[in-house]
Amino acid sequence: MKQFFYPESIAVIGASEGTEKIGGKTLDAIISHGYEGRIYPIHPRHTHIGGLKAYPDVVSIEDKIDLAIIAIPAQLVCEAVRQCGQKAIPYVLVVSSGFNEAGAEGQALQAELLRVSKEVGVRVSGPNSEGLFTTRTKLAATFSPAINIEIGDLAAKRQIGIVSQSGGLGFGFYNRGRRDNLNFNHIVSVGNQVDLELSDYADYIIEQPETAVVMMYVESFANAKRFVELARRAAVLRKPIVIVKVGRSVAGGKAAASHTGALASPAKVVDAVLDACGVLRADDQGELLDIAAGLTNYALPKDDRVAVVSPSGGTAVWLTDALQAQGFELPTLDENSQSVLQTFIPSFGSTANPVDITAQTTVHGYSETLEVLAKADNIDAIILAASFAHEKRLISEGQRIAELSRSIGKPVLLYSYTLISEGSRARLRDLGLHCFTTIRGCVLALAAMRDYRNFLDKEKQPERVDWLPGPVQTKVKAVLKSYPGKVIAEFQAKQLMELYGIPIAQEAIATDPEHARQIAARIGYPVALKVHSADITHKTEAQVVQLGLPDDRSIEPAFRQILSRAKPYAPDAVIDGVLVQAMAKPGVEMMAGIVMDKQFGPMIMIGSGGIFAEVLEDTALAPAPLSLSESHSLIRRLKGNKLLDGVRGQPAADRNSLAQFLVRLSIMAVNLQNDLVEFDVNPVFVHPDGQGITIVDALGIRSTDEG
Repeated sequence: MKQFFYPESIAVIGASEGTEKIGGKTLDAIISHGYEGRIYPIHPRHTHIGGLKAYPDVVSIEDKIDLAIIAIPAQLVCEAVRQCGQKAIPYVLVVSSGFNEAGAEGQALQAELLRVSKEVGVRVSGPNSEGLFTTRTKLAATFSPAINIEIGDLAAKRQIGIVSQSGGLGFGFYNRGRRDNLNFNHIVSVGNQVDLELSDYADYIIEQPETAVVMMYVESFANAKRFVELARRAAVLRKPIVIVKVGRSVAGGKAAASHTGALASPAKVVDAVLDACGVLRADDQGELLDIAAGLTNYALPKDDRVAVVSPSGGTAVWLTDALQAQGFELPTLDENSQSVLQTFIPSFGSTANPVDITAQTTVHGYSETLEVLAKADNIDAIILAASFAHEKRLISEGQRIAELSRSIGKPVLLYSYTLISEGSRARLRDLGLHCFTTIRGCVLALAAMRDYRNFLDKEKQPERVDWLPGPVQTKVKAVLKSYPGKVIAEFQAKQLMELYGIPIAQEAIATDPEHARQIAARIGYPVALKVHSADITHKTEAQVVQLGLPDDRSIEPAFRQILSRAKPYAPDAVIDGVLVQAMAKPGVEMMAGIVMDKQFGPMIMIGSGGIFAEVLEDTALAPAPLSLSESHSLIRRLKGNKLLDGVRGQPAADRNSLAQFLVRLSIMAVNLQNDLVEFDVNPVFVHPDGQGITIVDALGIRSTDEG
C-alpha cells in the first residue's frame, strides 16, 4: 500500500475554492500542510483552484496518479471510481458520505461501489472516511480540524500509527497525543470499509521501521481472522497493538440453547481473542494514549517489582494502592541501598519503598535516588512522582534524570501530581522525557508494559498441540452421521468426547426397568437415572433426573416416574430411553463448553459450577486450540479458582486433569468447527488431586449450515 500512504501524485475529485465544502477543506489541508507531491484538483468547470491548474476529470490528466481523493455526492462516486480505473489509478480515498450509514438507498450505492471497484481494479478506502495523514511527507488528505497542531519529530525512531473506524476519534487521538509530545507516522480513518479494511492499513503501518505501536479504535471487525493474523505478525515484530473496542453493551440477541452459548457473549469472545493475541485494551482516550506513551517511551519491565519515589507522602500511598491493585509488588529496599539514601534524604522521610524524599530533599535528590535504585536487584521499574508546576526541578537535574532513564535498563516513569507548566513541558520535550499526569494513567501504562512482556515471554515457548490420528477422526464423523438431529443428546455427546481422549464414566441407555436394573448391576450402585431425549435439554427443570439410587428395588419406580414426568413436560419429544450412569464422587463443581464464534472461530469456556457461572458470571474464554499451560492459565482466571486449592478443610482438586480435559475439548472444538455451534459440559466434578474428573452431563448443538 505504499502508493496509498506515500503517493507521489494526488487527484482531488470534488476540489473547490475556499473551505466551505469538504473537497475544498481537503485540498486546503493538503496544500497548507506542505505536501510536496503533485496535486491535481478536479472540477467540471473551474480551470484553476487554490493556485493550481484544475482538470474536468482524472482522464484528462497526463501525469500518472497514485491516489485519488473523492469528495462529491454519493450518487456520483461510482462513475468517478470507474474513471479512476480507466486512468489506472491504484487507490481511491472516498470521503463522501451517504452509503451504508444512510439507509437502504445508501446500502445499495455501497454495494454498487464495491462491484465497480472490483470490476475496474481500483482499491477503495472508505467511503464515509475522514481521510489520511502521513506525517513524514506532510500528506494531510483530510478535512479534520484536529491536525491543526505542530507535527512533531519526523525523525523519531519510535512512532505511533493510528487506524480508526471513527475519523473524529482517530484524528482526536493524534491531536491529544501531540499535546503530550507523542510522535505519529500515520493516521487513517477507515470509514465503511467497503474494500480496504482495518487490517489492511495496520498491516502496512506495522511493517514500517519507525512504527513502535499501533493504536486502533474498532466498532466491528470486517475480517476477524485477518485481524488475528495481523496481531500475530505484530507480536513477532514486538510491536504492540493497543485497541479501544466499542459496542460491548449490545445484547447478544439470540436465545442460546446451551449454558455455554448464553454465557459466551460477543464482548467476552473478543476479549478472549485479544488476550490470546497479546493485543492490549483501553477504555477511554486518556488510557489509550497513556498506554501507547508507556510502550513508546520505555523499555519493558523484566518483572513486577516497582519502586516509588515521591516528595509527597500522600502521593506515594496513592501510587502504592494503585500499583498493588494491578498486581505489582513494592519490595523493601535492601539495607545497603537504604543506608546510601539516608545520606541525602531527611530523617523524617522514608528510605524503604515507597521512597519519600520529602519536599526538602537536595537539588539532586531525584537523580541521586535513581542512581541507588538502578543498582537494586529487587527493583524492575521506577516511578518518579514530582510537581512540574514549575521547571525548577528540571533545570537542576532534568539532564541527569534523562541520562539515567536511558541507561539503567529499567523503565523510569515520570508522574506530575500538578499541572505541567509550559516551561516544564518544553524542557521535558527537549530532554526526550514523557510525563504522565494521572496516577491511573501512569500505573495502567506500566501494567500494559508488564502484560505485554508476559505475553512475549509466553510466545517464546510455544507448546505443541497433539491432533487426532486419521482413524479416530473417521470414527468421530461416524458418530455424528449416526445421530443427524440438531441437538446431540447426552450419551452421543459423551461418545464424541471419549473419542478425543476425555474420560467418561460408565453409562448406558435403558429401554425398560429390567434393562435399567441390569445396567445398574453391571455399573455398581449407587446410580443416577435421567431421561434421554434430544428434545428435553433442561432435565433438572423437567424433573426427569433421579440421583443416588441405592439398589435394584429403587430402579423401577424411578424409571417410571421419569417417563411420567417427561411426557407432559414435552408431549412431542422423542424419548430414546433412560440413561443409567454411575453416581459421581464428590468434587468441585465446574462447567465447560465450546462456542463456535462466527467471526473468530472455536472458543473454549470454563466456569465455576452451580450459580457461580450464571449469577456471578464467573467464566473465562480462550480461542482453541489450547496448550496445557494455556489451559492452566484459563482456569486461574476464574474467581472460583481458589476453590480448586481446597477451602475449609477440603482437599486440593485435580487441576491437572481439569486442564488436560480442556486441552482435549479444544482439539475437539477445532476438529468439529464446521459441525458444531455449541457444546455444553455441565457439570464437571473435579475430584481430589490425582483422582481425575467426572463428566456428569453434556449437550451438543449442531450447525445447520449446508456444506
